[in-house]
Amino acid sequence: MKVLVIDDDDIAREVLCSTLNAAGHETFELQSSIGATRCIYEQKVDAVVIDVMMPTINGDKLARVFRNNAHGEHLGIVLVSSRSASELRRLTDLAQADAVVSKTEVRRLLVGAVERAVERRLGTGKAPASGRGPASGRGPASG
Repeated sequence: MKVLVIDDDDIAREVLCSTLNAAGHETFELQSSIGATRCIYEQKVDAVVIDVMMPTINGDKLARVFRNNAHGEHLGIVLVSSRSASELRRLTDLAQADAVVSKTEVRRLLVGAVERAVERRLGTGKAPASGRGPASGRGPASG
């Protein structure tokens, strides 16, 4: 599965990508929303993992932008945040995201949340495979 990770914090982005790569998913990373739409279309991304708190546009607002474009209905969207559980539930509904994972639970819950988000959007009950086995690295998503 191809996953775009958007987080302005280098260390957090590394943890998110390495967690997904370890599960065999191919990741692309951006430190801001700039270039995200291009990456989604050019790389045929299946899911996007977005940090909620970013400087240019909050992740919940970016999720709504993705959801409202032509490809958005098929895109799995998972928000990550260090906010409280009640705030995370509220954000999931407002952002039209498929899931929200607390940053303290990323290593334990992220992979399952991303896979379920894609399965839900595809309606197949099974997330697409990356087709390449375990990803050996991350592709930069420039743009």
